[in-house]
Amino acid sequence: MILYKLRKMRNEELVLYAQDGIEEAISLLVERYQNMVLKIANQYYGMWAEKSDIIQNGFVGLMKAIFYYKPDREANLNTFAWTNIHSEIKTFLTYLNRKKNKILTESYSFDYTSSEESDEEEPMMTMVFEQESEAVNLKDLLIEKTTERMKAVLSEEEMGIFLMYTENYTYSEIAGRYGVNTKKVDNVIQKCRKSFKTYYEEEQIFLNKSEEILRRAV
Repeated sequence: MILYKLRKMRNEELVLYAQDGIEEAISLLVERYQNMVLKIANQYYGMWAEKSDIIQNGFVGLMKAIFYYKPDREANLNTFAWTNIHSEIKTFLTYLNRKKNKILTESYSFDYTSSEESDEEEPMMTMVFEQESEAVNLKDLLIEKTTERMKAVLSEEEMGIFLMYTENYTYSEIAGRYGVNTKKVDNVIQKCRKSFKTYYEEEQIFLNKSEEILRRAV
């Protein structure tokens, strides 16, 4: 009975039930937006990315659109979903490109050093190929996405203080860098740690949900 009722609803109505945790509403929205996810995913190409990973991150974007949509702020769910799906895939590919560039740099340094220390020729890209299969480190990806979300809500100063903290600078060093007292540094760090924990856990939930959707829908 509830499924019949939900099927007759517009997306903007249905999403309110999804946000209340009604699984049937979530499944219906996924069903309605699945083609959008696939269409957008097919627009992207990443030499270092599996198509299934791109699609999965598209579904992560869809889940975020469903749970963060606010009828009084966004024009319609279609536009909001389209934007979020694109954004999530771009964040994922940016993460992979950054990781790829790091691997290439490490590979070059490694092989350059080896060539100076040995007369034997070593394959230039060996280290790259060995690490390529590990390109998607889920923990690193979650941290990347969490950090991007924090940048959107924190001030530049707050983000700077938090990043210095993650790089093991002392409170005094951070305070000196930003011209504030250590009490403010502590307040900012506590705020950031709380935000990081909340966003990280949300990202884990969205990722797990997208894996479940991918298994069922694609």
